[in-house]
Amino acid sequence: MTEARSNTAPPDDILQEMDELFEQWREEEAHVDLSDLKWSDAIVFAIFWILFGIVFLQFFTRYVLNNSLGWTEEIARYFLILITFVGSVTAMRKGSHIAVEALLVYLPREARHWTLVVVDGLVALFCGAMAWYAYQLGALAPGYMVSIDIPKSYLYWAVSGALAGVTVHATLRFLRRLRRREADAAHSLTID
Repeated sequence: MTEARSNTAPPDDILQEMDELFEQWREEEAHVDLSDLKWSDAIVFAIFWILFGIVFLQFFTRYVLNNSLGWTEEIARYFLILITFVGSVTAMRKGSHIAVEALLVYLPREARHWTLVVVDGLVALFCGAMAWYAYQLGALAPGYMVSIDIPKSYLYWAVSGALAGVTVHATLRFLRRLRRREADAAHSLTID
């Protein structure tokens, strides 16, 4: 029995190392740093709690009352879109968007800096273009939402506004990096 278990179970030193890594992760997750929050982040929190309320209402009416409200699914979908784009403004401000840095770490310091300058510039241009296209799409959006009488264009314009906010923060990051006031290091924690 012991011999069969030893063939399938990982060695004790690997288990101990995994336990140490998980303990380190738990300690880091237990400390929530709210010192870098700004007033604009309150909008994201408000949208989140409204979305939570709508989804709870949908669950409650469907599974407890057995009489689902028809508007909750569509409106929850729109609030999920809003929280994604409005939350991306906060992510851009904090520099916490997902990035692939596999090859970047192997570049020399100067090449890494100019690569990041180009990337930041391209991100600012792309987000600015998407903000403009979302605004134009809102102007062309026909009709109203299916479940309530609100024009669909409002959603597109909200997304456009969020993308404009991302563009502002991306442009500021580009200018800071161009002046060498932004670190050319990864913004996220990596556990090896």
